[in-house]
Order: sequence, then structure tokens, then C-alpha cells
Amino acid sequence: MKRPIVRTLLKIVVVALVVGFLAYAIYKNANELRELEFSLSFPPLLASTLLVLLSFVVQAIGWHRILRGLTPMKIKLRESGAVWFASQAAKYVPGRMMLPLVRFSLCKRVGVDIGRTTMSIYLELTMMTSSAILVFILSSIGWADEQTWQFLAAKMGGVLAPEQVKYAPLLLVILSLIGIHPRLLQWAINLGLRLLKKGPLNIGLSYARVLLLFGWYTLAWLLYALSCVLLIMALGAIGAAQVLPIVGAFMLSWVIGFLSFITPGGIGIREAVLTGLLTMWQFPLGIAMVAAVLCRLQWTGMELLGAALTIRYRPAPLQEIRRELDRETPQA
Repeated sequence: MKRPIVRTLLKIVVVALVVGFLAYAIYKNANELRELEFSLSFPPLLASTLLVLLSFVVQAIGWHRILRGLTPMKIKLRESGAVWFASQAAKYVPGRMMLPLVRFSLCKRVGVDIGRTTMSIYLELTMMTSSAILVFILSSIGWADEQTWQFLAAKMGGVLAPEQVKYAPLLLVILSLIGIHPRLLQWAINLGLRLLKKGPLNIGLSYARVLLLFGWYTLAWLLYALSCVLLIMALGAIGAAQVLPIVGAFMLSWVIGFLSFITPGGIGIREAVLTGLLTMWQFPLGIAMVAAVLCRLQWTGMELLGAALTIRYRPAPLQEIRRELDRETPQA
């Protein structure tokens, strides 16, 4: 059996499991869902949607700054932003390489070669994932209760007291700041390229610039985290103690959905994880499911809106892009 067939079957099985899990949760809690009463408040929902859009704009500017650091030519923000938004909808097309392929084609039209585009994509994904994990780690200091820290301290053999374990995530923050050093990043990226039998790439960015990029993407996630809190507020009143759990749930669900490599754009995976996390933190199942659906509609809606507004930036045919990629990408 060929690999593509196995991969397709695996995706079908995973999606079926996710849908089955949600269907079972609805069936098991049918009475609770029928009795649940909530109203959708428009002002916080609108504010949440606008913050999602602002977060996307910040991400697009972040990628523009990456490109400016990698190429000697002065790329206009209008051009790089159009390329970024125009390529976002490609992630919903089956195949994990669709977004890079489309961006390769669009970047060439504005004068950026495949090598620099490849490095910009690797750096963007690294910054997005690491900064999302950072926001999740920082939120964990607030949402985990004392029993959680005592449990973790006991599992560590009493090396650290529960009060010390509580602030151990700060150590992970320090390690993440070390891990994004350009030399370490370049080593990790080139290791992956070596496994793919591709030639090495050079980052060519200073540590100070990488730290600024990391901070920029962290700002994008903080804006998105605030939009998530407003989204839950649109479904019902929340207390101050629930803010950080909401942030942690949305951040972790995005990371797991992004790293799943199963469904386009993490569809289904992110929603299932988010629903599970919100219910685990004492949110009603109905609220959790509606929040997960609205979150996906906001995210996908912003991506499709951006693609529609930049529709004149059309990529070349995919076969042409693939041939060009094979011709221009150096082999190891």
C-alpha cells in the first residue's frame, strides 16, 4: 500500500474519531445542553473579531520584518502583506506543502527567491509556535491550583517545594529565549533540511533582531488571547479567575492543532482540544462547543477575507511551482 493512501486513511480515521468524540459528548450531555441558557452579546463578539483581525495584521507585519532581515532589497509592507494574506487560504487545501508552494510563487513575483522565502517560512513558524507556547506557559502560573503544583512537586521527588514548582515555567521562558538564538535555530532548521536531503540555508539575522521578532509574535498572540477572552464574554459572564484558563485553553489548542499534521488548518483537532480543555476548567459543554465553533469561524473568516482582498495576487500553476522548486532548491 502506497504511503499517500496510508496517510489519507489515517486522516480519515483521525477525523472520524474527532467527530465521534464530539458526537458522543453531545449525546452524553444532551439533557444538559437542552437546559443550558445563554445569549450571544454582540459588542464583545465584534470586539473579539476585530482583535483577531489586528492579530493577523501584526503577524503579517512580523513576516514582513523577517523578509526585510533576510533580503537586501526593500520590500514594501503593502507587497509582503498582500503575499502573506493571499497565501493563508492555501492551508485549507489538502497537503501540508500548499501554503509554502503558493508563497514561493507569490514571493518570486515581488523579487524574493525561493531560498529566502523558505527561510522566512521556517522562521515565521518557529516564532509563531514558540511565542504561542510562551503565552501558554505564562498563563499556567495563574490557572493551575495548589493541588496541581503539589502533585508535580511530589512527582519530582521533592526536589522542589510546590511554591518553587509554581514558578518553574519561568525557567522554560528563559530556555525558550536561549533556544531562539540564530545559531541554534539555523542548526535545527538545517538538520531538518538534511533529513529531507536539501541543502543548508543561512539565517543571517542577529540575535537582537530575532528577539524583537519573538516579541512581535508574542504581541500578536496576546492580542489573540484577549480576543478569546472577549469571545467567551460574548457567551456569558466570566470571573477574573477564569481569564488565564481561557488563554491557556486557546493557546494550547492552537499549538496542538497546528502540530497535528492530520487535517488542513488543524480543523476538528483544535476544536476538540479546545472543547475538552474548556469543559475540564468547569465551562459548560454548550458554551465550550459554541466557543470552539465561533473561534474557528473567526480565524477562517479572517484568512478568507484577507485572501479575497488580495485576490489579484494569484499564484502560478502548482505544477510550474513544483518544477521551479526542484530546479532552484539545492540538494544536500
